[in-house]
Amino acid sequence: MKKVLMVLSVSLLITCVSSLAMAGGVDNKQNYSADYIGSASRNAETKGADAVAYNPAGIMHMENGFTAKADVQFIMFDYDHNYDGQEHEAEGEAIVPALFGVYKRDKWAAFGSFTIVGGGGTVEYDNGNSITRGISNAASVGAFTPTGYSMYEASTGTTRPNNEFLMPGGALSNEFAGVESYDYGFTAGLAYKFNEIFSVAAGLRYVITDKEVDIHGTYNDTYVLGKYDQEADGWGGVFGLNIKPNNTINIGFRYETKVKLDWDTTVDAASRGTIGENILWMNDRVNGQSYARDLPAVFACGIEWQVTPELTISPSYTVYFETDADWGAVQNEKTDDNSWDLSIAAQYAFTDKWDASLGYMYTDIGIDPNDFGIIEKMSPPLDCHTVGIGTQYKFNEKFLLSLGLMGNFYAADSADATATISQVEYDKIAYNFTIGFEYKFF
Repeated sequence: MKKVLMVLSVSLLITCVSSLAMAGGVDNKQNYSADYIGSASRNAETKGADAVAYNPAGIMHMENGFTAKADVQFIMFDYDHNYDGQEHEAEGEAIVPALFGVYKRDKWAAFGSFTIVGGGGTVEYDNGNSITRGISNAASVGAFTPTGYSMYEASTGTTRPNNEFLMPGGALSNEFAGVESYDYGFTAGLAYKFNEIFSVAAGLRYVITDKEVDIHGTYNDTYVLGKYDQEADGWGGVFGLNIKPNNTINIGFRYETKVKLDWDTTVDAASRGTIGENILWMNDRVNGQSYARDLPAVFACGIEWQVTPELTISPSYTVYFETDADWGAVQNEKTDDNSWDLSIAAQYAFTDKWDASLGYMYTDIGIDPNDFGIIEKMSPPLDCHTVGIGTQYKFNEKFLLSLGLMGNFYAADSADATATISQVEYDKIAYNFTIGFEYKFF
């Protein structure tokens, strides 16, 4: 019977992968824990407390008692916009924390986590980027004049905030574009173990988002400032199924519902009544209005195969349902595919106290650079090859240290030339280093 269940479970996993392998993650983040950074594959995890984020039903195979885990992630990145033979670069760092907790008693468990489910840091282009260049070129041909405003009003049915304008024939200098963005996720739920083979989990997730955008420069003698803040919050659900047909195979499934988010927009006081407010209006950023940008639903599955007592192989697959999320009428029409990633990791126990892991992941992004909006241009989503290496050291039966290092090597891609800007090539690279501490209270 257990062999039959194992075959059915593996067949179900393969079916899910083949039927859902369509495309990659634009808004959602998955790099929560040090153990993920060190492996890139955790969808069938059953031993660590970060399983609450990757395989919540799998926590039913942890030991009884309370287990807590705290991780901090350090990210270094380099984003490039290349156009007109020039490189416009953003370099920076981000610190991303995460907390996980599990309380388990025989057949049931309670779990909770705090993670950054989207956004995650500050990006600043000190010499501008494709957004500021597009604004400059649009201004030079009269887009921000009474005539340009009237044409935009007629096409959209909206009204300009004020009558400030820029004369044609100029150029934007001292360009700057920056964004700070975080999506905070708070998740709590329960898990139940039917028997040694099947367990399930269900939970609620509350997401609070905050985004600040600053775009400025000088057009001839006019200082142009387009600065605004957006906030949103919403609820979603998290569900899990774990199948353990024998002592060497474990299979995990996770589904996260989309989180409906309506971003309330506040234009900075320094931009109101200025040309900057009009430019924001012509880029669909109006003070007091809200814009839909849901956090997409996620489906994830994975296998953990203990090949030998020392060696474990873990493949994972994750798909992000961006085509089902509401990103506003304009962006919805441009989002034709879902994003996905596929990964595999190997973990080897050298001793009872020390093991190491190595993983690889490929991410396929479902949005084309020609369809990037402001959000995507600031931090361009691109197809990516990821390599992670990690280690764990068990000081004793209660205290565990995890270290992880990940390199994210993105495939450069370009957007075609438009009426306001020449062809833009987007490129980036990012490195993650994490340290995590797990403690078991028996």
